[in-house]
Amino acid sequence: MQLVTLGCSFTKDNYQKTWADYLGKLLCTQVDNIGARGAGLDFLTARLMSYDLNNTDTVAIMLPSADRFDWYIDTGNPLQKSALDIASWQNGKNGSLVKVDGTLSNVEGFVLSGGEHRGEKKLWFKYFYSEYKARLDFWKSVHYIQLYLESQGVKYFITSAYDKKLQIEQAYNCGMTCTDFDIINKIDFSKFVYYKNDLGFLSFCKQNNYSFVNNHPVTDAHKHFAEYLINYV
Repeated sequence: MQLVTLGCSFTKDNYQKTWADYLGKLLCTQVDNIGARGAGLDFLTARLMSYDLNNTDTVAIMLPSADRFDWYIDTGNPLQKSALDIASWQNGKNGSLVKVDGTLSNVEGFVLSGGEHRGEKKLWFKYFYSEYKARLDFWKSVHYIQLYLESQGVKYFITSAYDKKLQIEQAYNCGMTCTDFDIINKIDFSKFVYYKNDLGFLSFCKQNNYSFVNNHPVTDAHKHFAEYLINYV
């Protein structure tokens, strides 16, 4: 068995071990971490689809927030430099674009930078962002991921960095009062692992009094969370 893990920087971090590393150790199995720093669910869905899964694999996904815009830059785009300026440091050294197969590029690929209003993305968030649409697309992608993995006969589970009732990273991207989406009724939540029924990884860390460095829980928090997850794998 191989553990294939997917998520944002809470799953793949250049600076410390994450829950993915610790879970692989607990399972005594190889880990292929195909996550990416700053990634939203749009990119992660495409990344999973491009990956050559084996039916003996187990896929573990930590959902990012819903308010992330995975901007794609084509070769020759005049905003290429601006995109690189705000792109996450996937290699821990400098910003880079990420192709759907996970390779890094300075020419074309996804600009992954979370839900922050940075650089040219400020204009997108100002004029085009909709919390309703962001959350609708988010749960639509979750449903699509589940259908895909089940069609492949692959064992999987999903956890989340954020709480079930509020999948929003940045406070300034939040404000909608309606929380009902018909598509949520199509999600198989029996495949989800939440903390205390509906809380995500970040709430787990806060309630267990772990420290954060640059908005990221310390590695001991990841180790503890992996020990929690192992009961549901």
